[in-house]
Amino acid sequence: MNAPRFSKWPALLVIVRHAESLANRHRDLLRESRRRDTHLNLPTRDVDVPLTDHGRAQARATGRHLRGQCPPFHAAYVSPYERTRQTADLLLAELARPPRERIIEERLREKEFGILEGLTKHGIRALREEEHERKERIGKYYYRPPGGESYPDVNLRVHSFLGTLVREHASENVLVVTHSVVVLCFRRLLERMEEQQVLELDRTDDVKNASLLVYESEPGPGGLARRAWNLAPWETAIDAVNPIS
Repeated sequence: MNAPRFSKWPALLVIVRHAESLANRHRDLLRESRRRDTHLNLPTRDVDVPLTDHGRAQARATGRHLRGQCPPFHAAYVSPYERTRQTADLLLAELARPPRERIIEERLREKEFGILEGLTKHGIRALREEEHERKERIGKYYYRPPGGESYPDVNLRVHSFLGTLVREHASENVLVVTHSVVVLCFRRLLERMEEQQVLELDRTDDVKNASLLVYESEPGPGGLARRAWNLAPWETAIDAVNPIS
């Protein structure tokens, strides 16, 4: 009789984008008002941007969903940014049992925007016209702003992190709290997507705040199979608590 073949991957991998941050809210307000501000004018550096009150409610609702739908996590890996730390704190507080390990992982940090950090789309065109033109020429996927990163740069650190999951968490349940571009990079690597597929997702199905990307390992030597994408449990949970009149 053949010996059973075990997967090298985690049994369950749940990837969460941080909940709504102050920067997200500022961008939404600028878009809705059609203002032409050049800067977001946040009071902190990007790494220290906190969640909004709405974001905190999102994180708690997503945690309650995980408590009811997922087995206990063996480990939680969290980007070092304040918005991801806060999301993880609120989410984990809702679980019936905390993970064995909670690790701050720099490879999961936000895509770095270099000299464009803090600028709005209008600000990039108005103040960094040469960079706007270079991005248009190169394309969003491969464009790297001075001092910043491209999508492939982020892919490299996510690829390294996947190696850690294989080495340290085979057949375990792992939670990851990170950022939208990093979530897309997980899909690009685990599903072997190409440039245009990633950009199409970015255009038409942007990663929601406090949403879930869920993979389960397949039997035998297979990889991870996607079970959920852009699932935002808070969309119904918050409306149920605070119905729109």
